[in-house]
Amino acid sequence: MEIQFVKLSTTHEIKPFDCEDSDLNEFLLVDAKLYQSQFLAVTYMGETSDRTVFFFSLLNDKISVKDLESGNQWKKRFKDLMPEGKRFTSYPAIKIGRFGTDKHFKGQGFGTLAMNAIKGKFIENASTGARYLTVDAYKNSVPFYEKNGFMFLTNQDKEEDTRQMYFDLMNFI
Repeated sequence: MEIQFVKLSTTHEIKPFDCEDSDLNEFLLVDAKLYQSQFLAVTYMGETSDRTVFFFSLLNDKISVKDLESGNQWKKRFKDLMPEGKRFTSYPAIKIGRFGTDKHFKGQGFGTLAMNAIKGKFIENASTGARYLTVDAYKNSVPFYEKNGFMFLTNQDKEEDTRQMYFDLMNFI
């Protein structure tokens, strides 16, 4: 099976897709082109000749040190990662705004393939500085992100429907 990697354009015809999550389906099939045309997010897809296998949308983000829990391992972790004299109040990141795999392709490694494409894109073809990937992961997708090297940004959202997670791109080099 051949999968073509495609950056969405306003004229691209999106192939059928169903990840069994109505919010994600609606984003890809209804909202993604609008977000693209308004420069809010850029969407990429993996497609076969007749179906969208996966998609993800990326946008700019930051990890703000003041938003991290004070006096704990998160704040210390970010300060320890940066060279002396190069510590900032926030660190540039790319947010994975939406991410989905079609139900016909789940459990076959295509999600991890897409995640590695995201990581590689910003290491090999960086047109701007961004050290981290961030995501507000739905609780049911947390194991997927953990398997792909993401860590929790905070424990403050432990009981929420989504968890803030991050990946340090330096770990992918």
